[in-house]
Amino acid sequence: MTNDYDKIIEKRYGKDPGMRVPAGYFDAFREQMMRDLPPYPEQAATVRMTRWQKLKPYVYLAAMFAGIWLMMQVFRNVGDMGNVNLDNPPAQIAQIMQEPDLSSDYYLSSISAPLEDLGIEEELSGQYSSIEDFEADFNYKIDPRYDDIKLN
Repeated sequence: MTNDYDKIIEKRYGKDPGMRVPAGYFDAFREQMMRDLPPYPEQAATVRMTRWQKLKPYVYLAAMFAGIWLMMQVFRNVGDMGNVNLDNPPAQIAQIMQEPDLSSDYYLSSISAPLEDLGIEEELSGQYSSIEDFEADFNYKIDPRYDDIKLN
């Protein structure tokens, strides 16, 4: 089939590619090119490399490995932080978990009406003569760190 197409194209356009080079062009081409090129120096000047130029690739290589090592340390540390659970909490979560539980109502009321809270605090403090009574009523034990605090 390709033969048929080739014959059709050859019949329509012929075998002439349409591009021609002037006669004898390549006979003198080499001599003309050599005349047009600048003169080649007999011996190239040698350049001495400084100590920094010799050491630069090794310094860059060492810096690259140091950067890779630092990135691996960062990724390892970030990866270890993802293993947080109740058996292994970070220090801040452990500290918050050990503090007494305060309800969110206390926070909301302290934001909306701080003077009312002060009145409630004064009223409650007047009802208890000792901290032991307070602990008994609320079923709460004060942290032993605060045992040395003296009440007025």
